[in-house]
Amino acid sequence: MAFANRISDLARTLAQYPTFVTVMDNKVDVRTKEQLGTLSAETAKLEALAAEGDTAIVNGTCTDPAGLSSRLSFNASQISSLLTAFAAQDSERLKSMSIISKQKFDGYAKNRLGAEKRFSDEVSTLLTQEAKAVAGLAKSESGKPDAKPDTGTESPSTPKPEDRVKPPPSKIPSVQDTISALPGYLRATIPEIVKKYDDAALSTQSKSYADAAIKLGANSSAAVRIYVVLVFTFGPDFLSSTTKIGWVNDIINNPQLGTIDQRILILRNAVEMRRKLDLPI
Repeated sequence: MAFANRISDLARTLAQYPTFVTVMDNKVDVRTKEQLGTLSAETAKLEALAAEGDTAIVNGTCTDPAGLSSRLSFNASQISSLLTAFAAQDSERLKSMSIISKQKFDGYAKNRLGAEKRFSDEVSTLLTQEAKAVAGLAKSESGKPDAKPDTGTESPSTPKPEDRVKPPPSKIPSVQDTISALPGYLRATIPEIVKKYDDAALSTQSKSYADAAIKLGANSSAAVRIYVVLVFTFGPDFLSSTTKIGWVNDIINNPQLGTIDQRILILRNAVEMRRKLDLPI
């Protein structure tokens, strides 16, 4: 199981880097026990997911290749989001250090933090590659009746393959379709937040936020939906190119994290992680 084993190897390599440094004769955590526990749990979850993908690849089939591929792709950025949440947590934890001590800490902690970044990038690449491999698998069928024996004759009532009516291709919703469906989506997803809006006001406001997402650079329906939910939840100033929230700015204005669509997804994951860690949003 190549992908799962590779993630396990990377985790063992990361574990060799020290999790504390000595500054002014004091031991200072680069990573606290709580952070290490969270990182270990997240890594174990991704290993299990990768093992599921490995099994499907070995078998050559999967009961739901599209669904498994989507889960692999979605989780590719989870470690990166977790480390972003750690960075915010560290800022609070270390803000009492003097400038000189903080400079020394940053210098000593560089190796560990660099190793975490490499770990995050490699895990993301592995899960993205596996997602593509799984997406190309055939869909396995359960409960399929045995094929009828070939008698050499064909029933007159059995239509030939070329005579069978092909179903129309499924329509992939466009961004505009997504915008039109936003009011119903929001009523189902964040009912308490949008209950103060009547249908007309909700339609107008959701379209305004969706237009802002597109102006920011969002191209996919998923990114537009996430953007709209976030700004309804935290306010329009939360997610913008001029946001004054440090950790949000570090994500949304960092092109190294990918496209705007990818950065919006990372931001959503970071919000979830910060909630788990009881950090302010």
